[in-house]
Amino acid sequence: MGLRPGDVNLASQADMARIGGAPHEYLEVLRREAPVWWNPPPPVDHMYLPCVGFWVLSRYADVDAVSKDPDRFSVWENSVLWVDVKEDPIAIQALRSGLMGMDPPQHTQYRRLLQPELTPRRIAALEPFIEAEAAKVIDDLAERDRAEFVFEVAAELPMILLCQMMGVPQKLRREYLRIANNVANVEFAENFEHTMLELYLFLDDLVKNQGDLNDDTMLSRYTRGEVDGRSLTPDEITQFFVTLSIAGHETTRNTAAHFVRLMDEHPDQKALLLEDLDRRLPNAIEEVLRFSPPIMQFCRTATEDVAIGGTTIGAGDKVYLSYLSANRDEEVFGDPNRFDILRPNAAAHLAFGTGPHFCLGASVARTQLRCVLAELYRRLPDIALAEAPTPMGSVLFNAITEMPVLTCPHAMQPAELLF
Repeated sequence: MGLRPGDVNLASQADMARIGGAPHEYLEVLRREAPVWWNPPPPVDHMYLPCVGFWVLSRYADVDAVSKDPDRFSVWENSVLWVDVKEDPIAIQALRSGLMGMDPPQHTQYRRLLQPELTPRRIAALEPFIEAEAAKVIDDLAERDRAEFVFEVAAELPMILLCQMMGVPQKLRREYLRIANNVANVEFAENFEHTMLELYLFLDDLVKNQGDLNDDTMLSRYTRGEVDGRSLTPDEITQFFVTLSIAGHETTRNTAAHFVRLMDEHPDQKALLLEDLDRRLPNAIEEVLRFSPPIMQFCRTATEDVAIGGTTIGAGDKVYLSYLSANRDEEVFGDPNRFDILRPNAAAHLAFGTGPHFCLGASVARTQLRCVLAELYRRLPDIALAEAPTPMGSVLFNAITEMPVLTCPHAMQPAELLF
């Protein structure tokens, strides 16, 4: 017997572990039979705040529409997660201090502080640095016959660039990388509060010791920035960088890992890629983002009663935006379960969200992925999985926690690329 609506609780770690990966089959059932479906709280509450039930939106059109309607579907009201923070003043203050917890117009004002760092001109200026760092990462990989790809390779470049853009001093970057990687697995941390506190204290110290630095780093820009004519408090700045530390490398790390995994699982697509690497790589990245988005969902809270698809969402109810499902909606993507790097509308995916909360760093992420994957497949075209990847089993991240790879004996040295 096949799956039915209600057979999987999308907030249950136990159910994610039972499935053994992203719940694509179940979401296909919801799209077909119950595109607006009530998911009760999980039977075992594994979060540090009380979990609540939510309405699952599984169709592209609904996810898109709600994402673009912040007046009726708020993040400020009760966070982007499936937890209730309204009764915890410390938690809700912390969440509302970051961009992900703000609605327009406040969200727009804070977001504007960082937009100069993320213009096409600024990203183009950063590209030589990104390419050079990507080459170093692959140089290190090419010296080994076997490596763990996720945290030894894929995590390196996004954290190097995040440190560079933030303004983290060189002597502190290795420590920051360690803490940020611990936070990446925070959903399963035995001591969640300790893990988050360590990150907060590291960044709080960084902010408070910023001094009179006046440069183009994010840290300097936020320290000198103003919203509504007032300077930001140190706590506001620290909370922003806590959010950035979690979100700023997840997309790139997980997408790079999924890219290598999918090329290994689909040798015909890898052959297509290698036939014309420079031209086909950008769309291949978009197809990986569509097929295996790194973030499975975020939530909104209805501020009034709203009807979606004949179902009334009550004011105060949580709404779960399934990017994972939207990216395989048959109404948008033909043959959606087929991995196709030549798919003409691959870039229509919602892996970076849409609306006011469209990922601020999407262009940077794409540039990093293009640089590191181009270097990888030029230098190590025969890279292959050594063992099956280990999925995180998260209810939020479509992530891999471990993926051993074999670099193979055909690694090219940089000088060979000239001939």
